[in-house]
Amino acid sequence: MTKRIASAIPVGLLLALLCLIVAGCSAGGTAESTPNQPASAAVTGGAAKPPGFAMASGQAIAPLTVAVWDFDCDAPADTKKIGLGTALANFMIADLGASRNLRVIDREHLVEVMREQRLSMTSLSDNATRLQIGKIMGAKYFIFGTYMIVGNEAALTARMVEVETGQIIEADSVGGNANDLRMLSMQLAVKFLRPLDQIVADREAHSTTAANGPPASAQRLFEQGLAYERRHEYQQAIDLYTRALTEYPHYSLAVEHLEEASEASARQ
Repeated sequence: MTKRIASAIPVGLLLALLCLIVAGCSAGGTAESTPNQPASAAVTGGAAKPPGFAMASGQAIAPLTVAVWDFDCDAPADTKKIGLGTALANFMIADLGASRNLRVIDREHLVEVMREQRLSMTSLSDNATRLQIGKIMGAKYFIFGTYMIVGNEAALTARMVEVETGQIIEADSVGGNANDLRMLSMQLAVKFLRPLDQIVADREAHSTTAANGPPASAQRLFEQGLAYERRHEYQQAIDLYTRALTEYPHYSLAVEHLEEASEASARQ
């Protein structure tokens, strides 16, 4: 009976069925490609990487958090120089903030925390209170500084204290011409930067060399400061002179008006 059925099927049909069976077996033995997968993936047997694929970088080291407070004047009887402490702290904040290894807490945040804790500015004369404020702000280190100006000579000192233990981690000082106060503050900041960020420290050190003159941005800040000083709004003037000197440390005219505005602010 089987022979009769087979003989009843045309030879052409049998050949066509045989070809379909062979093709099906060949397809079953190759790797399948998904609609979104390139053909090359099927050849290599691995999943294709999307365009622009890159391995995720390792976790970055968290920057150290540092707080900086106003420098104390070592000659408080000299009211002309008392107001410079805020400017010197702002210089230090700007210079340290150039490093990605540090997260520097600005002065406004520090003042806000003190206000919330109902503490006066004079409260920071106590070391324990300073460290308490540092802990509240989440700072690992707190930098305190002093300055003294006698005639044409100036001396700046600073120490970095570990908030958790109260231990002094770093301490240094610089001295020189009082007219170069911004340059001295930068030199002091470089001493603290060097063990933490050598590259930024070197860059800051090179920027202490004299340039051709203040850039337009520094001149604008200085002119804005003059406008505030003429209106007797000395704190705003001090801030603008400080920013002008941050951009151009050799701005002697800004130094002169910074001292004048500081003296006037101390008398208010």
